[in-house]
Amino acid sequence: MFQSYNSAVSFNRFGSGGAILRARIGDSISDEQILARCPSVFAEQKHDSRSDKYTYLPTTDLLRGLRSEGFFPVEVRQGGSRDEVKRGFTKHLIRLRRDVTSLTKVGDSFPEVVLVNSHDGTSSYQLYEGWFRLACLNGMVTADTTKGEGHGIKIGHRGDILGDVIEASYRVIKESDETIPLIEDMAQIALTRTEQLAFAAAAKELRLDDEAEILPEAIIRPRRQADVGDDLWRVFNRAQENLVRGGISYDTRDANNRRVHRHVREAKSIDSNVKLNRALWTLAESMRQLKHAA
Repeated sequence: MFQSYNSAVSFNRFGSGGAILRARIGDSISDEQILARCPSVFAEQKHDSRSDKYTYLPTTDLLRGLRSEGFFPVEVRQGGSRDEVKRGFTKHLIRLRRDVTSLTKVGDSFPEVVLVNSHDGTSSYQLYEGWFRLACLNGMVTADTTKGEGHGIKIGHRGDILGDVIEASYRVIKESDETIPLIEDMAQIALTRTEQLAFAAAAKELRLDDEAEILPEAIIRPRRQADVGDDLWRVFNRAQENLVRGGISYDTRDANNRRVHRHVREAKSIDSNVKLNRALWTLAESMRQLKHAA
């Protein structure tokens, strides 16, 4: 089981008040740790801009209810804001995992529930299916293949929010069973070098502009021996880690057309992280379908 308290967590800041908490493998993040580092999660009231029709439910109550159902927070992100007043209500993302010993895994990956919310009106409760891969310690958010628009499950700030979120969390975990055959299939699909580079070029367009002088090879360069391989699953994972976690070196031009050396930064903001993860999954799923149609 996860240890709800006394967990070792990593912590870093970004932007104006933005923060990321991550628990080590086998642990979860306690309420005290979240409150100390990501206080917007536990806002004590809704932002003044919200009307009386807005139902406020402290995320504290949500986490308590989810923990009672066996869902434990393993990563928490708090969005930043230049408005000091709004910083206490900003959008936040919580990744929740059940006891990994009770889950069906695919290799070194297992499912998570990704919950996004805010108390300033910028977000409804949104739940996504996520996958966590032990090999590179990065989280992947899959596109919702059961809905054409792929926007996950949205729950408004009204009615029985706690009950709806718990029910949706079980739906997400159940639907992850439908993703397992897709992952297993991707692991069996071999890509030619030309196909790998085409995938990398398309993946680059999802985040980097044309001015970034990055060769496709850098997008899919493996960081560890376990990621070496020509199958679609590993090619996708290499691109996902390199683009989401950052670190790729590249040259570009500044406003004065001078060459400057930079590194791809981690996609830390909640919106960019979720959007990029989902877009990369959609790209991998499209490649899977193209290979079967060939």
